[in-house]
Amino acid sequence: MSFDPAVRARLQQLLAEYGARVRASIARHGLDQYGLDPADVEQEVRIRLWKALERDRNAAFHASYIHRTVLSAVIDAIRVAQARPVEALPEGETSEALVETAPGPERQALGTQEFSRVAACMASLPLRRREAVALHLQGFSLREIGSAVGVSEEAARKLLDRGMLALKTRLAAQGFGDFDE
Repeated sequence: MSFDPAVRARLQQLLAEYGARVRASIARHGLDQYGLDPADVEQEVRIRLWKALERDRNAAFHASYIHRTVLSAVIDAIRVAQARPVEALPEGETSEALVETAPGPERQALGTQEFSRVAACMASLPLRRREAVALHLQGFSLREIGSAVGVSEEAARKLLDRGMLALKTRLAAQGFGDFDE
């Protein structure tokens, strides 16, 4: 890879704008269950973005492109982890030392029920607020939300604020507890 200052500056700009969203998206995939370090996947995302910038320095990298890059890196890392040969346990260790990290059936059922309750709360929001909240929860900026919903950035902020307040109220009524601001 080259060390072109313009490419480096553009990469730093992308990372400043989308870095938190990239880390949050990586964290949602539970990479520890595959023995993967999220920092390694984040580094792979950075490398892929760097290479893309080298190919096309004038490209517009929107949130959707960044999201696809993250998903691609996560999927590739999981495939590599699953393709590794199984290593034998060191002498003297037994299989009791292994702990199941995946959630059991009870936890999975509870998660499905909770998801259904959250989805019902989301569905009860007015359409434009629901769209704004859904896009926000996926990591889109106010500008992108406004563009997708067909309103100004300020109107998108208002839709989002009102939608989130209504959603928090509905979730609290469902017993989901307190929410930090």
